Amino acid sequence: MKANFLSLRENELTPIFSTLDQIIQKYLAKQKKPILLISGEMGAGKTTFIREWFSRYETNSLINSPTFSLYNIYDSPKFRLYHFDLYRIVSIDELENLGFEEIWGKDSVSAIEWWQKAESILPKQNRIYLTISSESFENRSYTIEWNNEDID
Repeated sequence: MKANFLSLRENELTPIFSTLDQIIQKYLAKQKKPILLISGEMGAGKTTFIREWFSRYETNSLINSPTFSLYNIYDSPKFRLYHFDLYRIVSIDELENLGFEEIWGKDSVSAIEWWQKAESILPKQNRIYLTISSESFENRSYTIEWNNEDID
């Protein structure tokens, strides 16, 4: 497992975006469908991170929180992003009935907030872990971890 840790202000995210871009492109170049698993407390900036990161890909989509819809789909010239928010999910049965496992790791790029609720049905390969921790009102720490063997 390889990791990259940075402590940044929300307006200084270019280094973490660049790292994530490189990792995602390596997966896609190998015809693998990466799953970005995003961790952080309520209000840590998970959806804000996705909005700021993916808006750089020339999307015409309005990127917002999928808390109530459970997932949103965003298109860009480079790839499609499936953005999931599992906060409201109560049980694995509920997830299995929604059929999300037909998307995760099988179609383009998936980004999943509150992914721990689906741990038992998520593919074990092609995972990228992003952890966001609040250090202060202005600063957050970002850690990206991935299995280098998946993309080398």
